[in-house]
Order: sequence, then C-alpha cells, then structure tokens
Amino acid sequence: MTESIEPRRQQTIIDVVHWEADAEFGVFPQGARAKEAVFSPAEVPDPCITPKKRYLFKRSKKSYPDQFWGEIVAYRVGCAMGLWVPPAFAAVNSGTGYSAALIEWFYDPPQRFVHAGDFMQRLIKDFDRTRGTQHNLASSEVLMRAFVKAELIQENWKQWLADMFVFDTVIGNTDRHQDNWGFIFDGSGTCRLAPLFDNGTSLGHERFIERIASWGDREIASYVAKGHHHMGLDRAAGCMSSTHIALVEHALAEWPETHTTIVERLDLLEGCLPDLLNDLTALAGDVPLIRGRAHFMLRLIAHRLALLRTVTQ
Repeated sequence: MTESIEPRRQQTIIDVVHWEADAEFGVFPQGARAKEAVFSPAEVPDPCITPKKRYLFKRSKKSYPDQFWGEIVAYRVGCAMGLWVPPAFAAVNSGTGYSAALIEWFYDPPQRFVHAGDFMQRLIKDFDRTRGTQHNLASSEVLMRAFVKAELIQENWKQWLADMFVFDTVIGNTDRHQDNWGFIFDGSGTCRLAPLFDNGTSLGHERFIERIASWGDREIASYVAKGHHHMGLDRAAGCMSSTHIALVEHALAEWPETHTTIVERLDLLEGCLPDLLNDLTALAGDVPLIRGRAHFMLRLIAHRLALLRTVTQ
C-alpha cells in the first residue's frame, strides 16, 4: 500500500547569509537558473534543515521572481503522493537580497550521480546534449533493460517511469530533459534511480497573477492542454515531445501493473490537496507565496488530477 511521506515543514524563511560556500561546486553550472551550492551549519536555524549538509540555493528567473516556489510546492506534492523528491524550502540570502529555493542534495560520497543524458549520448548517435531533441521513452526503456541485464539496478523501473510521468503531469513540468533525471551509483557499482529533482519549470510559474485572476475553467483547461513533457515516445516519431497525458496513457497501456500504485498516489494527493499549501502561504519573506499564486497552483493541480482520473479509470 502506497503511503504519503510527511514533509519537513519550515518554521521561517531560511537565511543562508553565513552558510559556507561549497568549494567543490561553487556556482553550480547546470541549468538555466542561477544557483549556488552551500553547506548548512552544525547548528541549524530550523529543524527542517539537516546539519552539515550540502544544499542548492536556486533562484528564480529574473522575469518570474516567485518561480522558486514551484520547487517547494513540487516537494509537497511529491510527499503527498509518496514519491521521493528532494526536500525544498523557502530561503533568502540577506547579504545579497536574493530569495530562492533551498534544495537538499540527494547523494553523498562515495555515491555519485550520473545524468541520463550521459548514457543517451552513448546510446544514440549524434545525440544533441544541449537541446536533447532525441530524448525519448523508447531509448530510455532500452537503457533500463540494459541496466537490469547487467544487474546494475534492481528497482522497478517501469513503476518509476510511470510515477515520473504522473508526477510531471500533476505539476505540469515541461523540463524533465535528459539531465533532469538519472542514476545514483554506490561504491559497489550498483545504482538506483535518483529522486525527482529540478521541478521549478512547472505549476504555471510563467503566468502573472494579475493576468489570470479572472480565468475560468475554460481558460484553465486550455492552458493545461498545451502542456508537453520534454520526452517523446520514440525516435520514429521524430522525438517530438509528447503531451503529459499521452505519456501516462502509454505507460498504463504498456505496463498495466503500474495502474494500482498510480491510482493510490492520485488518491493520496487528492486527500491532501485542500491543506497542501496553507503553511507555505503563512510564511513571511521578501518574495512570499501569495494566496493568489497558491490558489492558481491548486486549480492547475486539481484540473490535472481530474484529467488523470479519466485515463486511470
């Protein structure tokens, strides 16, 4: 039986001004948004923080100053669904004035993380690592089967992929590219699939609240229908990115054994939805999660939940 995960709830906005900068990663180069790796102190400012742990201080795009809240809300959604998503908290650097999501690092030495894109480059000739235009499910399945055959991985990769598609559908994630999922290798050479990380390009972050305040159900439905995952179904289809729902439908058709867990995850989320963001909107801060933004996020999630119900019946 699938169960929700109790999220770690912050009591206040976390100030990282005196946190140690990470000499190994420094200003983190991966992705489009500015981010820095830092270490939490031995005496943490809030019980939600793990002492002496590496975190990513991940800012918003300049055009969308409250975008970072998407990472934090996605963490709460993942917990509600019983999925492994890196803990994410609202933070500020009072020295620079920047607000950001503070995301807990999801592996520690001697573990190492390898992007799926590293393997896609070996698997697909002339793979476009920058844009990931050949990123597709069929090749991902080939990769997973090769890992199983080599006894590198033991977990249920079909359920993991199906869960990823459902999670990305719920939050409307359009940026699950080849470097936003991957594998954590331990010292023995075996590996497991990484948590669902980098979830900020989601939840309608690019829509300005004053412009969507009057949206009715028709506008919400139209907006959601335009959403696409980064991954396509296969190379024969030109690797065109699929709609979120199409990937879920494909997973259910190909792997019907994933259905029960998917429905359980949707049930769990639906039960948590009414109170999902209450404590986050209660936090203060320079860039708060205002109630209008939270309400819009919840409307999008509720609509996507309803769509997923139609394909899981």
